[in-house]
Amino acid sequence: MASIYGTIESLKSLKSELEDKGIYRFSSVKEIKDFLSNYNNEKFSILDVESKKLDKEYIETCTNLKQRKREKVEIIISEKEKIDSRIFELQTKIDSINTKSNNFIKKLLSSIKLHSLKKKYNHYIEHKSRLINSSVKNISRKIQNDEIFIRIYETGKQSLIENRAKSKIVKLEYTRKVLENSQNLISGAIGENLVVKEIKKLSDDYVLINDFNLSFSRPIFYKKQNQRIYSIQIDHLLISKAGIFIIETKNWSKSSVNSLSLRSPIEQIERSNFALYVFLSENLTLYDHHWGEQRVPIRNLIVMIKNKPRGQFKYVSVKLLRELNDYIKYFEPVLTDEQFNRIVTELK
Repeated sequence: MASIYGTIESLKSLKSELEDKGIYRFSSVKEIKDFLSNYNNEKFSILDVESKKLDKEYIETCTNLKQRKREKVEIIISEKEKIDSRIFELQTKIDSINTKSNNFIKKLLSSIKLHSLKKKYNHYIEHKSRLINSSVKNISRKIQNDEIFIRIYETGKQSLIENRAKSKIVKLEYTRKVLENSQNLISGAIGENLVVKEIKKLSDDYVLINDFNLSFSRPIFYKKQNQRIYSIQIDHLLISKAGIFIIETKNWSKSSVNSLSLRSPIEQIERSNFALYVFLSENLTLYDHHWGEQRVPIRNLIVMIKNKPRGQFKYVSVKLLRELNDYIKYFEPVLTDEQFNRIVTELK
């Protein structure tokens, strides 16, 4: 299997754009494709989960309501018995007080005590219902909440499900909208990922570097386009014993391939080829051949995932994904193992 280094550029750009918008759930192109394909199923799953949770809550609430009503009755009976017992005790004490004593002091104290007892007695008599209701205040509130929930469930279950699932559905729809607005990046990431998967099928005599970058402190003058090259970025750089392949991936529709408004990738790949050739000439020397210094073959290759233009082009081969590996393997090895490893070490 071919050795693979680096992360594809469009996937890095896509992840960065998604993270800027607060989306962190995806770690691969496959996960994004699966999300878009299964969006409706995921939405239904969210509603289904909330529905099942709601059904479970309804059953538990009905059970709790019956239990709480029984507890309320028991509390009321218990509280009523306590109050009646207290009233009886007070009445007994009131009846036992003698206010007809001849001793003025005793008579005064008895009157004061009697007044206090009657005050307490009247308090319990007058506020008996309030005291009982106060003892069941908390459980009555819980019973009321249970009854409200049951009534809403039985009359508007679907609305309740949608309301509870709303935040998750909103997040799901937001994620899909962001992905739909990032279709170009997704399409590019899918295309580049397919190229990587295809090249992985090659033997270990191949090394692939994804998102290959070079920067030049002293710019390279490119006479053909009359410009100075400060850096290059290549989708995939494939190193083999047959040489180096500069691979650019395009996942374009048929209409995009035929569109006059889209810029041809040929100029870009020729520019990268020239800069890479200069870099290797200045930084890598292959003396192994007895005829003299060897040149490292550098081939330009544009891989189209589904559609490609008609016709042949100078200096660049355009292949469909299914043609990729057969094209690469067509070229005979011209480098030794040592030369191959030296190039890999220099560029990796």
